[in-house]
Amino acid sequence: MRKGFNWLLMVCAAWVAVSCSDTKSYTDMLNDEEDAIDRLIAQEGIEVLKHFPEDSVFAENQFVKLDDDILLNIIDKGSDERAVLYETKILYRCNMRYFLNVDTLWYETYGPHSNGTIPFPIGTNGTSEPFIYGAYSSNNMNDPSYYYVSEGMQVALQYVGDRGKVKMIVPFRVGTYMDQSSGDPVYYETLEFIFDKNL
Repeated sequence: MRKGFNWLLMVCAAWVAVSCSDTKSYTDMLNDEEDAIDRLIAQEGIEVLKHFPEDSVFAENQFVKLDDDILLNIIDKGSDERAVLYETKILYRCNMRYFLNVDTLWYETYGPHSNGTIPFPIGTNGTSEPFIYGAYSSNNMNDPSYYYVSEGMQVALQYVGDRGKVKMIVPFRVGTYMDQSSGDPVYYETLEFIFDKNL
């Protein structure tokens, strides 16, 4: 009986070890992300600048590395009006993709392929629900910010105003709550901020 119990205990321990090895560690997620960002930089011919351009004018393939390893390219600064932290309500349109794996997931709500889509975030009732600048992703799956709002994407609001357009590569650790859970960095090929007053 004791032999049988010991054998069962060893089988359970082996099963737990195998199960745990299937789950990526945080370090594995960071390494995978770094490799994916390096691949994306090479594929897109991105030049990473060491300093922010004095005139804030970027060439199409130039990105500056900000805090938290966010990569930013300003396409259009938009209006001179800047968002006010914890006050300004924001919506956005974007073309974005998750690029960690070969099979990328795309969202297009900007440009000729937007097909009448509404700006993000999209609430549970299917309509646009603005987020407040400075409010970050919720861990509540019923909250639109879980899927649509991140600390990383909001960094661009320090540099652009209403209708400002940027390109960004946002690491998962400053992504949405969903991105943080899955370890997925995001490439915003176009990200346009829309201040709520213009809706």
